[in-house]
Amino acid sequence: MRRVIGLIFLLLTFQLYSQLDTEYNIIKSGDSRLTPLGKLDINSCTYDDMIQKGIRKNIAQKIIEYREITGGFSKLADMKRINGIGKATYEKIKEQFDTPKSFTSKKFNINEVDDRVLSYFSFSKKEIKKIRDYQNKNGKIRSSLELKKIVPKNKYERLVDFIEY
Repeated sequence: MRRVIGLIFLLLTFQLYSQLDTEYNIIKSGDSRLTPLGKLDINSCTYDDMIQKGIRKNIAQKIIEYREITGGFSKLADMKRINGIGKATYEKIKEQFDTPKSFTSKKFNINEVDDRVLSYFSFSKKEIKKIRDYQNKNGKIRSSLELKKIVPKNKYERLVDFIEY
């Protein structure tokens, strides 16, 4: 009888220990940059986090650069604004990220940024050309009134609070 009780005690202890160890591992591997579904938070994950999820080094670096310049991603599809992330790459990597929950766009000086940065803020090639043509002809864009004449109304209204002159 003592052997049976001892064996039951040993099995219960082993089971309890293995559960504690599993819980510890979950806590240890848990990360604030991972969402409850185990996906990465695109606005806070690190380069190493992305590499561990199988994202290529150059793509991970570009995602971080985009985030640093713009303030982050408002939606996953914003990744397609990054040179080197086309439709196929986007389809491959989007499953590693969860939909962004919060995002605060950074301000930028429209007269000082390059075309790449303008594209990060969702300006199309055609809009960028119009901006550059205006700047070449008139110098700097000096005010919102000038910008309003150059870009579509919906683009202007969406970005007006983030553009400096």
